[in-house]
Amino acid sequence: MHGFYLSLIKKNIMLIRIICLLYVFFNFSNVHAKDIEQPDWILDKYVENYNLMNKNNYNFDYLNNLRVKLVNNIIYINNNQYNVSVRQISDISQLLSKDLIEKTIINEFILPTGGINYLQFESVLDINLAKLLLPKGRLILGKEQLLFINESLVASFLKPKDKNSFLTLANKFPALDLPINSQSSTDFIKDENYHNYPQNISRSYLYYLKLFDNNSLYEQLNNYLTNLNGIKLPKINNVINPILIIGTQENEEKIVYLYLFSEQFNFSDKIILSSQIGMTRHNPATGDLPFGFIYYNIDKNYFIERRQRFEDETIEVQHFQVTKEGKFKELPVTSNCYSELAVKDNKIHSTKSLLLTSKQANNYMRFESNIFNELYDITLTLNPAEKKLCVNYQQAYSFTFGKAKSKQLFGNEKRYQQQVENFKKFNIDISNELEYITFDNIDKSPLSKFLLNGNKAIYMNEILFIVGEDYLAVYRQPTESELTYQEMN
Repeated sequence: MHGFYLSLIKKNIMLIRIICLLYVFFNFSNVHAKDIEQPDWILDKYVENYNLMNKNNYNFDYLNNLRVKLVNNIIYINNNQYNVSVRQISDISQLLSKDLIEKTIINEFILPTGGINYLQFESVLDINLAKLLLPKGRLILGKEQLLFINESLVASFLKPKDKNSFLTLANKFPALDLPINSQSSTDFIKDENYHNYPQNISRSYLYYLKLFDNNSLYEQLNNYLTNLNGIKLPKINNVINPILIIGTQENEEKIVYLYLFSEQFNFSDKIILSSQIGMTRHNPATGDLPFGFIYYNIDKNYFIERRQRFEDETIEVQHFQVTKEGKFKELPVTSNCYSELAVKDNKIHSTKSLLLTSKQANNYMRFESNIFNELYDITLTLNPAEKKLCVNYQQAYSFTFGKAKSKQLFGNEKRYQQQVENFKKFNIDISNELEYITFDNIDKSPLSKFLLNGNKAIYMNEILFIVGEDYLAVYRQPTESELTYQEMN
């Protein structure tokens, strides 16, 4: 009987051991899988000496595909993982030679001071990786940062940050009220007071902001954003947090995103509002500079209009509305201004957008006076032959021509004298009589509040004058060369 119990105990011990081993194995596998699923670290800065790298026979395919992340004591580089230990030295000179510290390539980086941590690789190194490390297989570990340094290149990678730290940062962003457009938001950013806010967003938030998705070094360099800043907009239904995020692209051009976050600051949705990509021509006589995204406007109800210009000079007009779920919903855009529109390629263009031909897109009237924000987001196209005014490419208004005594039309001696002097600057004499146009059913247009009597504007010498008590907005018809695409030599 004693032997029977002893045998049973031994079997149970074996079973317990097997269960424990399986638990350790599956727990390790689960942790290991979670480690692998963590996002790669984000490239912060990169400088290289190409000639020296070429001379030292670097594997550029290996470098261009470089992906890095550190989880506990395991570092993942490309498709390999290496065991490392964290060690510390008291001064950077114990890792870098004086000659290396003084090299020009190091100047763009702020080297850590005082006690410095570094990673010591304990595994056999790939020859391509060894070339990226310091002597003896070492890699500098800053505060949530990895720093590769040698005489040929310097690259720093940042550990991705999450929503909790972004929420703390977002509370410090400056705020803008609605409505806004691309001009008013640009003016706000240029205002010196804007730069007094601690609004700078580290590149470590790129993963959280969905601007990075485990991209290789090469892909990150070709989609490199710096100088990221945030602006808070009014909350939607007290639960959706809209934030404008502005960055600088590698070509020094600005890009503007509109983000939607939940009440707990979980990412919900984003769209590009403005990006100065696709510049296609520059007419020195007029200063015309078509951009990729040339305009956006956000009204108080978060109705959004965006206009995007393409290389063939066509313009796509899109409308968006924010849903109660915190998503951008595209709305159909219609127009009664044109009998025919540009032919769409639905692989490129939205099926709901308005696509203008290059001639339609460039047929807007040009400002000949100082632009003021109230009229910046109103684009006018005036066709005298058809007696039709098109506002923002979408709504057409018919009109009639008329003549009147200037004093009678202005109805105010002081305003009359003032406008007589204003028109002299355009070599037009209105001291006796002037020519005007009266628009039909324009009272609901955003233009009406700027017109004389709510429906009249002066039109002489192919120039449209919008006159008020304290302003004079002057538009001229475009020249023939401005209507058509012209390659620059």
